[in-house]
Amino acid sequence: MKKSIVSIVAVFVFLSMAVAAFATVTPTLNIQGTHGSYIWSTEYFAPSISIGMQTDEDVLADWWFLCLTPSGWKYYHSTYQYWFDGCYPVRQGSLYSFEQTVIPTAGLDFTQSGSYLFFFGADKTMNGQVDTESLAYDIQSVNVFPGTEGETVLVTIFDSFQIMVFNRLSDGGIYGFSVDNDASPIDPAQVKKVKEVSDRVGWTDDSVATVDYDSNMAMVVIPSTANNDKCEWVLELYSGEFAWANSDNTAFAGKTATWNSVDGLFEYGNYKKQAVYFYDNGDVKIDFASNLTDGLCAHVNPADILEVRWNSDAVGWKGEVSGTLQVDNQGNYYVLMSGLPTGISKMTASDLFSVVPKNGGDPIWANVDKWDYFMLPR
Repeated sequence: MKKSIVSIVAVFVFLSMAVAAFATVTPTLNIQGTHGSYIWSTEYFAPSISIGMQTDEDVLADWWFLCLTPSGWKYYHSTYQYWFDGCYPVRQGSLYSFEQTVIPTAGLDFTQSGSYLFFFGADKTMNGQVDTESLAYDIQSVNVFPGTEGETVLVTIFDSFQIMVFNRLSDGGIYGFSVDNDASPIDPAQVKKVKEVSDRVGWTDDSVATVDYDSNMAMVVIPSTANNDKCEWVLELYSGEFAWANSDNTAFAGKTATWNSVDGLFEYGNYKKQAVYFYDNGDVKIDFASNLTDGLCAHVNPADILEVRWNSDAVGWKGEVSGTLQVDNQGNYYVLMSGLPTGISKMTASDLFSVVPKNGGDPIWANVDKWDYFMLPR
């Protein structure tokens, strides 16, 4: 089975942050001479990166040495001893053993905060692709905080996953989170899970990404966050309490993020405000602009929506103007309708849509103040 280097490294990150070995091929990757995730500061010089290989096999292989930085992929070029943009093998040739060797970091910008995932491995099927059945690898990270760490939580946002690094001061506690407005440090041993939730009300499978927490680690990788785009980060404690990330103590790298104080959520990456597009022939497109049905007066799981209906008289349904949820190629929900009166340019208290739950409950109305409006020709 062959996969792109981007997808396969993401799989490695999700599975383990430790060494993986295939048969008698054992690559090792160290940061500052140690094996494990490393916390760094933008105030320091670049950290020391070293690799080694132990093998008794003399076969041809693809050698991979990559780094996923907050600004994208880099690969090490052994001839130029420089890190260039892209994902390519560092060499193709016979396997051999060598002791830990320091690798130059020219081309890597450690003044940029965020998580740097280093990947070193050998694939015994030499074809310029990653073959999981014949691959041995090691993966480590350098997590660069902006300036001194202070009490900051660092979140690096990639397209399909996030890396969260917790600050721990001398007392070992996790800072940057609050339980019922109490911002005291949290004992790592009391943390059960780390969650990315896309609302502050009712969490559903469509609004949460979660990962178990290892109290020995100061870092977690949260998978399956693609296209959430609006969220808060939460620690679930064994006590049943939840600790929410403080906006003033959260630093971001990779995708940009901003704090929406009205919703109490961060908006990041490809987030855009939901919009209603009115066409001059009476068609309308309701674009929820996320993988959640934002912009309503109450939370609703998209899976629980029967249909979306338009009301033009504030009393009963005028005609059969309705539509069902659809999903675009980015996972965003939208609805198409036909037959509205022409000339509508925005929603009002008497001219708006609602979603109809599958359970027969009361309709959930759109919040007219949470939408952008556009008039378009058809």
